[in-house]
Amino acid sequence: MNKAAFFNTLINTLRKEALHAVKASQDAADYATNEESRAESQWDTQGLEASYLAAGQAGQAKQWADAVEGLQSKRDDLLKTNTDISLGALFKVDLGGVEEVFFLAGVAGGQVIQVDDIAVTVITAQSPLAARVRGLKIGETFTLPNGKLGEILAIE
Repeated sequence: MNKAAFFNTLINTLRKEALHAVKASQDAADYATNEESRAESQWDTQGLEASYLAAGQAGQAKQWADAVEGLQSKRDDLLKTNTDISLGALFKVDLGGVEEVFFLAGVAGGQVIQVDDIAVTVITAQSPLAARVRGLKIGETFTLPNGKLGEILAIE
C-alpha cells in the first residue's frame, strides 16, 4: 500500500468529518434560535437542548480540524519509511490468523480508512495494541490481551 496515498485519504476523510460537524453545529444553532423552538412552558427545553447540541458539534468540529492540523504539521515525519513500529508506521499484522493493517498516529484513533480495498485502522500511542507492538520489527511476535499471538508482517 502506498503510505502517501493512505495519508492523503486520511486527511481528506478528517476534513469531511470536520465539515459535517460544522454543518451539524450550524443546523442545531439555527434550530436553537428559531422561533419554533421558543419555550412554551418552564418544562419545554427543546431550545436549550439544541444549543447544547450545537456546542457539542462545534467542539467536535474543532477536534477534527485540530487532528488535520496536527497530521499536516508532522506530514514529513509521518511519511518516512519505518523499520520498526513507531509514530507514522503503516503496518500489517497477523492477529490470530486474521491479517489487519494499522497506522500509528498521534491523533484520530479509531478511524478506519479504506484505501485500495484495504481497511486501515488508525491507532494512537495510548491504544492497547500500540503498547504491545511499539518498537517491534517485521517477523517479531507479541501477545494480545486475550492470549493469542500476533505477528508483524510488514511495516512501511
